[in-house]
Formats: sequence, C-alpha cells, structure tokens
Amino acid sequence: MKSLKIVFALLVGVLAAGCYNDFDTPGPRKLYTDEDMTTMGLTQVSIKAVKDQFNTVFGGISGTGTNNGGWENTKTLKFGELTSEEKQFISIEGWSEAAGYYIKGKVISSDRQGNIYKSLYIYDGTAAIELKLYIGLYLDYLLDLENMKSQWVYVRLDGLYLGNYRMMLSIGGAPSDGINTAGTHKYYANSNLDNPKVAKLNVFAGEYVPLEASDILEVNSSNYTTALGEAQLGRLVRFNGVKIRYAGIPNQDGVTNPPMLNGTFENPYPTWIVTDWGSPLYGAWYRWAYNVNNVRLYGSVLMCYNETETNTANPGVYAIRTSGYSQFAMKPIPKDGAVGNVLGIYGVYGQRWDQAQFQISLSRIEDLDFKTADLLTDAQIDEMTPASSYEPPVKNGGDDYTDE
Repeated sequence: MKSLKIVFALLVGVLAAGCYNDFDTPGPRKLYTDEDMTTMGLTQVSIKAVKDQFNTVFGGISGTGTNNGGWENTKTLKFGELTSEEKQFISIEGWSEAAGYYIKGKVISSDRQGNIYKSLYIYDGTAAIELKLYIGLYLDYLLDLENMKSQWVYVRLDGLYLGNYRMMLSIGGAPSDGINTAGTHKYYANSNLDNPKVAKLNVFAGEYVPLEASDILEVNSSNYTTALGEAQLGRLVRFNGVKIRYAGIPNQDGVTNPPMLNGTFENPYPTWIVTDWGSPLYGAWYRWAYNVNNVRLYGSVLMCYNETETNTANPGVYAIRTSGYSQFAMKPIPKDGAVGNVLGIYGVYGQRWDQAQFQISLSRIEDLDFKTADLLTDAQIDEMTPASSYEPPVKNGGDDYTDE
C-alpha cells in the first residue's frame, strides 16, 4: 500500500476510536442534523467556499487536472494539517481551518441504475460537489426524482482531500497512484472511501427533504451561454429542447456531419470509448454504451444547442456519457437531429479549458426524454454499425486493453 494511503489509514483509526458507530447498532439508523454538527464542535461552510479555496491555493482549476508526470502535476488540498510525510509532496497543500468545518448538501445523483459509480453529488444552493465513496450509495442516500424527494448529507471535512481529476473537483480519501491498463503510471489527487464504515466517519446521512425546483438548473437554447460555467460544475441540470448531433459518424440518412475537435483530436459521436489507453480509442456505436459478451465500454452521444460549433471546448455542445455497466447501456439512442430533454450532472473532462469536453452523467434512463418515434430501430442500428465495432480492442472481459 502506498505511503499516503497508510497515513490516511492511521488517521481513520484515530477517528474511529471516538466517533459514532451507528452502523453497528441494530434498529433505525440515525439521521443527522445541524445540532449534531454543533455537538461535534463543527462550523458549516458552503460548498462554494470549499471550491473557492482550491482556486485560491492553485490559481484556478484549468491546468490542474492531469494525473500524469508525477505528484507535482497532481494538485490536492487536504482539509486539516499536513503530516510530516505529506509535506514532501509538492502537490498537497493544507487548509488547517477546515478541520473544524463541515458542508451540508442535498443528494442530486443516484447509482441505482449503474451509470454513476462510487460517486454521490450534493448541492447546497451555492455549488455542488462530488463525494468519492463506495458502491450501492442509493441504499444509504435518497434521491427520488419521480416524487422530487432528497436527503441532506453532512460531510465533516477533517482529514479528507479535495482533489481534481481532469478539472472536476471532488472530495475523497488520500491521494493514490498506480499503473493503468495501458501500463502508464497515474497519480490521482484523491481516492474513493471504498469502505462504508470508514466513509461514515466523515459522511453522515441527514433528514429527508423535498428536492425543490430551484435545485435543478434549467437550461435552454436562449440561456446556455450564460447559465453554464465553472460555477455550475457538479450541478443537476435539465437541458430543455436540446438536439442530438452525430459528428464524424454516418446518421440514419447516410449523411456524415464533420467530426468534433477536442484539442487537436477529431472525435466521432456517437461512439464507444476504450479508456485508460493513453490516447482513447473510438468505434461507431449507436446505443447508449457497449455491453457485448461481458465487455463493457463507455458510450458517448453528442447533444447541442449550437449546431455550427466544431469544438467541444466551446459553449453549446455536450456529451452524454454512459457506462457500459449501466442498466440502459444497450438501449437505442435518438436519431440524429432528434430534439428532447436531458437531465443529468454537468461535468467537465480535460486538462485545460481549451481542450475541455463538457459531459452529462445520467442517474436514470427516464431522464432521457425523447419521443419513441425519434429513437433508432434495431434494424437501423444493425445496418449502421460497422462489423469492427463488435470487436473492440479488449481482452480479459474488458479489464485490459490491447491493440493487437
């Protein structure tokens, strides 16, 4: 185990000795309140203030999202004092005052349908943030979009880390490193709190609460340039009247629109994506994601307000990113030009703003609101999908990748 993980494990052990152990007690679980935070001697701080502190320390998020090239390129803000071991790492800065702070937000995401993995997004009216936790979060934290019900979540910041992956900030455990499937060394600004008992030393389920209309950001063709920006990253956003756009791939009429530029790369949409390869590998794919013979790959479908835009970093184009493990991976996508509504978490992926891809992560298939008549038929999909797309460069059930 890497040294930073050991430091964090020791920290958890200290906290465990004097903290709540409700997960060991049978009967109804405790739902935490503001008064409980006061009893712990904590003061509330807004999610916006937390994210602003990262920007203050590191001069903004652009250019801080890489996990290549060593710890000096991987920027991490620890909530609390740095240990003597952590001080040797250039990337880790400490915010000592945060040891006495907590944040509180409503649940705005769910992993019930398998598309959002080990992440819980919360929103407090000032900003939203991703919490990097464990699987099965929907069992512990409520989001009922059908009935607009949610739940407060409290996060004691002491000992946690605010990290940046591809310009997307999240709160989690200690920084970690490892080798990806392409054999490339990666340095991650924080890690998941994979053990629920460990996570619940800092993350507490609160009382149930209505999800208000104001908790969902409404975007349309008239306001997308002003409504969406860095401050909205992590928020639950409804894109109203947005159009599906194929790029670099033939559509249902045999027409191929120009590909989209992402930095210097031309990216096709819709597509399956082999990740962790160094340079992503793409294949034409007309379902929400790839799940064939237990090989599961991300899928990406473009939607837009600005049909003339050719660069993913500019306003008006957004990728709906779907996991091959989601329950709706193999469902058909809308036809090119179809107009509908999409509800999901607004995120970004890229090392700099001029190379960004703005991505939408869905909690449910129900949040893709398109007419049935506007979906591709199975016959259309079979005709349009190249044979090579059924044999992507994967092996060992999708765990490793090869170009052989």
